[in-house]
Amino acid sequence: MSDPITHDRVAPAHADGRVPPRRANPLLWILVLLAIIAAVWYFVGRGTRDAAAPVIGETTPVPSESPVSTEPASRERPAPERVAPAAPRERAAQPVNPVQPDYPAAALRAGEEGRVLLRVDVGADGKPTDVQIAERSGSRDLDRAAQRAVRDWTFQPAMRDGKAVASTVQVPVEFRAEQQ
Repeated sequence: MSDPITHDRVAPAHADGRVPPRRANPLLWILVLLAIIAAVWYFVGRGTRDAAAPVIGETTPVPSESPVSTEPASRERPAPERVAPAAPRERAAQPVNPVQPDYPAAALRAGEEGRVLLRVDVGADGKPTDVQIAERSGSRDLDRAAQRAVRDWTFQPAMRDGKAVASTVQVPVEFRAEQQ
């Protein structure tokens, strides 16, 4: 007795005795086609690397004016002209020549050290309009000395669309005993 699932099927022969060719499974063709597409995609993608994004470890060549030099090797080329960078259209306010505050004598004698983080409102003219403590140092003397000093600072005002505007910035002030 033969099992219909496991018995070998015999292909019917043609009248002339030939056996018809066996048909390939369509799933096999799909897998072969996907493998070919993946291989082409891989090899084509390797050859077209974005020139604007250098790979780490590679150097980006500097373009020259001409690939072949017509000048003798002994002559020096003039230095390229330096162009001043354009003023930024957007930037945060920045302190101009910040002066370290005076270390309070009482805090220095007590060995107090710390970092004060100040929230400074800067006007469009670069002058601080308000100075508040965002994070305390743990010493009232250090906090007050930092506030007094930053009130006298001058800032480059923040820029928006190329115009000076009022803004708020955070300024850290460090107090270390070895600085004195």
